[in-house]
Amino acid sequence: MADERTSIPTLVWEGAERPRIPPGEYTARCTGYQGPEWVRAFGRWGLRLNFVLDPDDEAVSAFYSLGEDRNEFRISTRSKYFKDWVRANGGPPKRGQEMSPAVLVNPDIGYTVQVGDAVKDSEGAVKDDALVYSRIMQILAVKRPSAQEDTQAIWQAGSPFDPQRF
Repeated sequence: MADERTSIPTLVWEGAERPRIPPGEYTARCTGYQGPEWVRAFGRWGLRLNFVLDPDDEAVSAFYSLGEDRNEFRISTRSKYFKDWVRANGGPPKRGQEMSPAVLVNPDIGYTVQVGDAVKDSEGAVKDDALVYSRIMQILAVKRPSAQEDTQAIWQAGSPFDPQRF
């Protein structure tokens, strides 16, 4: 009788990488987002922004809570997301305006961020050191291109509105 060995599937991590880097201030750019989605472990709506730190291209995430009502998420004017979105947008939203995370994912916007360690789990207990990872604790500054820089970029692109053509 032939030797029939059953193949046991290999366990492979498919989740996000969660690096650990020294806490501190870094310059960064936002490269994408995940959510909003209901996070069962925390009993709230969550949003994750993906950042890449300069100059080493180390990936680190910022996490936002968007409320605990399972039926809908909310953005209040006192929330961290509202404040960061307004700074990236260059001003507050108009009534009824969508506040998409895509506003923060703009290659022309630079950020100064505070990176720290995520030391507590979803239950609020202190994690074992091997489970600690780095995350963006706070966006300290947003560097948007100025209106003059925007205009100069358009003129440099050969716009028919280039003042040197007149």
